[in-house]
This record gives sequence, C-alpha cells and structure tokens, in this order.
Amino acid sequence: MEPTLSFGIFADPHYSNHAYGDRWCADSLVKLRACIDVFNDRGLPLAFSLGDFIDHGDGAEEGQEVRFVAALDEVFASFRGERHHVIGNHDADAVHKAVFLAHCGGAGAGAHYSFDHGGVHFVVLDTNYHEGGVEFSPDERSSDWSDAWISRGQIDWLAEDLAVAGGRPAVVLCHGNLDYHEWEGGLDPHVVRDHAEVRAELERAGNVRAVVQGHYHHGRVAVQNGIPYITAAAMVVGPGAESNAYGIVSLGEDGSVTVDGFGRQQGWRVPPPAR
Repeated sequence: MEPTLSFGIFADPHYSNHAYGDRWCADSLVKLRACIDVFNDRGLPLAFSLGDFIDHGDGAEEGQEVRFVAALDEVFASFRGERHHVIGNHDADAVHKAVFLAHCGGAGAGAHYSFDHGGVHFVVLDTNYHEGGVEFSPDERSSDWSDAWISRGQIDWLAEDLAVAGGRPAVVLCHGNLDYHEWEGGLDPHVVRDHAEVRAELERAGNVRAVVQGHYHHGRVAVQNGIPYITAAAMVVGPGAESNAYGIVSLGEDGSVTVDGFGRQQGWRVPPPAR
C-alpha cells in the first residue's frame, strides 16, 4: 500500500566540538550528511530536526554555539525538500530561542507553529518552559530539563489550532515527551510536566495520527488512547557514521503509521486504530 505522505526525521545531534559520556557531538556533522543524502535519494518532501540540534561547546571561544547552529544547518540545508526545526532543551540552554531560529533556515514560523502539507496538518510544539510560562534560556546556563513544561498559552493555542484543522489528519512534533511513562517508580524525567493536559487536547481533537518526538535517546514507541507516540533515537550516541540514527515516517491510507529506521533507529509499524 502506498503511503499518503512520508517525511524524514532525526533527533538529538547535539552538534558541538567535544564528546562526553556516550555523546560524540562533533561526529554529528558527518552523520547528518549521510542522513540527508538518504532523504534526498528517497525524494522526501519534508524533513524535521526533533531538537537538541546543538550542545554547549568546550568554552574556549565566546559565542561558539551560534557557529555550531550555522555549521550543522548548512548540512541540513542540502535537503531538497521543506525542512523544519523543533527546539530542544540543549538548544534553548545554549542560545536564546530567537537567536537559534535566526541562524536556522527552513520553513518554520517560530518556536511553535503549524502548517499544512499534502493534506496533512503538522503542528510543531516548544517543550522548553518552566512552570508558569517562563522560557528556558542560556542566561540560566543550565535549565532543569527534567522539569520542562509546554505552557498554558501554548496548550490553549494547540486546542484552537487542531479544532481549526477540522477533519484533516494531524501530526504533532516536539522534543520533550508527551506520552506517559515511568522511571524508577515515578514519572520519567523526559516527559513534560503538563503532559496530561496536552494529551487531553490531542485526544479531544480526534484527528491526531501521530506524535513524533526526541529527547529520550534510546527511542521508543507507545500507543496511548489510540495515538501513536514515536520517539526517535538520538543521532549523537556513539562514534562515527556507523553509529548514526534517523528515520522515515510514513502515514498509510489505512490509518497505519510506519517508521523505516536507519542505523540504530529501530523500525516500527503501528497498525490502524480499531474501528
């Protein structure tokens, strides 16, 4: 069965000039080139960066993080379709959101926005807020990623936006996780704190085909109340091009959602919801 629409995804390149833990940040430049080559070979019309595009640098030079954005986005710009950026917590910690977006190309209209393509309504969310609606910022040097919120105003906007979309199928993209899952007996810290309010609006809308997100580096897929939540594996994990991770998401005419995985990105097929 031919998909109604396919688009490329990659998450968490964390591009910078150093490595720490299992994160080989500098290697994401060559990894993204390989990813974009595949997206172009497949003729995809859309591609999304799911956040944490960059990371903090080694501190040797002031303002180096802005240069990281420009260098990696130059590779992303070789994609021949329409490209979109989702802001991640490391992006918002490294540079102000407005600066980050100013140095990224693409078709986005801000930190959160929506657009239509090929009969599908896409919604990009910003999960980088403190409780009360204060934005994550490099002025703090390190915002608490485990206490991230979407903000009340953005949730209200989301509800109205999905209602205006009407019966068009919708795909929601974000960095922080919206699906409920636990870790060590409590809410997993990768999940935004106001997850329940956001999911209530997604379920109320009745037209959300999938949520596609990053942040949780291992990747996972879950279906909650009929909505698939697809979490992409992190590009940054592991050295060299052989440790790459990216995928192609396809929406089936029958309501199914398929992920073709490359490298460490697992492939999944979520069957259509039961009628």
